[in-house]
Amino acid sequence: MEDITIRKAKKEDYQEVIRLYGLFVENKTRYQDHDNDSFNKVIDDSNTFLEVACIGEKTVAFIVYSIRNVVRYPKPIIEVEEFFVLEEFRRKRIGQKLMDRVFAIAKEKQCEYVFLASSKDRIAAHNFYKNYGFDEYAFHYRKRP
Repeated sequence: MEDITIRKAKKEDYQEVIRLYGLFVENKTRYQDHDNDSFNKVIDDSNTFLEVACIGEKTVAFIVYSIRNVVRYPKPIIEVEEFFVLEEFRRKRIGQKLMDRVFAIAKEKQCEYVFLASSKDRIAAHNFYKNYGFDEYAFHYRKRP
């Protein structure tokens, strides 16, 4: 396998990243309209980071995380918002390299914790997180306004 490059996503990565999002949410047509996402807002946000893993010119994975302060901790936290590796590239340490990058940033920024949430049916992802050292500690809820 060629070398893996991990880098901050650029606006030119839109098509490749959105293709992966279609697989991530298991709805390949959801992102066909360019105004149905926040890609540019994320790219431009100084506290939110979208990083991609590439093999050659092919984008095979992405991770989105934000750094922010919350009242309950004296130091900032990182929240991993979205994380996806193409199925054929799983178990090749790409996910680990992306997560290693997040933890390097967390150490550099002296963050208290790295948090993430995962869909309840993504058992393989849960196993990855546990093997990486995350502990299960809460439930995550949502409701549209």
